[in-house]
Amino acid sequence: MRLVLPLVLALATPVWAEMPAPKGHVLLTLGGAVSETNLPARGENDGGLLGYLEVTHNGAAGFDTAMLDSLDQTEITIPYGPEGDKREITFSGPLLSAVMSMAGAEGKTANPMALDGYQAEIPWSSIEAHNPIVATHADGSPMGIGGYGPTMIVFPPTDDADLAAEQAGQQVWALAYIGIE
Repeated sequence: MRLVLPLVLALATPVWAEMPAPKGHVLLTLGGAVSETNLPARGENDGGLLGYLEVTHNGAAGFDTAMLDSLDQTEITIPYGPEGDKREITFSGPLLSAVMSMAGAEGKTANPMALDGYQAEIPWSSIEAHNPIVATHADGSPMGIGGYGPTMIVFPPTDDADLAAEQAGQQVWALAYIGIE
């Protein structure tokens, strides 16, 4: 019996024993109620994009391309684009729940924020029930700034019109930051 418990604990250990520092450009930052951090605290006058967005935190989890790509990838194909010009797009990336888990933010509310300051709120119950992804690719190509990228929250399609309308407001593109509460 003594060997079973260490094996169970070893299997429950996250992919990263300690969150590594990003080696490339940070595409996505999770701040707020996160227990795993690799970025220093930010104050009100620290500048940069997060300064422009008036984001402060006591330390955050920053994810670069390699870190996001190292997580299991999921594909979701949905009709997307401006009204009158929608087309089927296959988005891919890790589950939002996996990214939050790596930052030590399980069971929390996600508040994604776009590069232009647009914000949404996604309750943990919705994250668990609907499995949205943090898309990094569209139709197999990395999403760059100026399109939907560098990252985007994407929900699987649903036939529930009310749920689809709610998720449309949570499907934040040009995602830069997720505040965790």
